[in-house]
Amino acid sequence: MTATAIRNEVISYINELPEDKLSSALDYVRSLREKKHPWEATCIEDVYRSIEEGLDDLENGRCEPFEDTMRDLRKMVATYEV
Repeated sequence: MTATAIRNEVISYINELPEDKLSSALDYVRSLREKKHPWEATCIEDVYRSIEEGLDDLENGRCEPFEDTMRDLRKMVATYEV
């Protein structure tokens, strides 16, 4: 299948989506365009830096209770209706 044929098929699926799913589809397509995942570490120094930043956030009270984070994640997942 050629790239043009694939693109046309994807567009036809998008055109058939109900309006309430368009926002989720847009978010997903945007994520596919990303060159690098925002949490992707390109070297071990990035990993250590992220860990240090996280520990610093915890030590200085810049964190959210686990239960609140899970509640927010469940709400977000529910909007995708998967």
